[in-house]
Amino acid sequence: MAKREKPVKRKVSYGLRERAWWVMRRRQKFTLSELLNVVGDGSERDGLSNLRKYCNALAKAGILKLSDTRRAGSALTSNGSFEYRLVINSGRKNPVWRDRFKEVYDPNTDITYSIAEGVHDE
Repeated sequence: MAKREKPVKRKVSYGLRERAWWVMRRRQKFTLSELLNVVGDGSERDGLSNLRKYCNALAKAGILKLSDTRRAGSALTSNGSFEYRLVINSGRKNPVWRDRFKEVYDPNTDITYSIAEGVHDE
């Protein structure tokens, strides 16, 4: 009789954008630096650029709204930071930015937001 192996326990890992989506849903309003301070653990290659591209794609899709004015920074020489606000909170799963197709897919609602035309398909 063959010896039965125990199943290997997998470590659950969550990506930067997935963690960021959880924070966006919780806070509703945030800046990129605030978001990176909460979700970044230092292992990201370029976390700020990654989050900026993701948030800008979500803003173009209409899921986030980018403020017209900057929030004051703490440093004397700071220009401040733009604030994002969550407009569409569709659910737990994070929207996926597909750069190749210029679209954002929302797995919660099964809607694809096309960035190129500025319209979305259901």
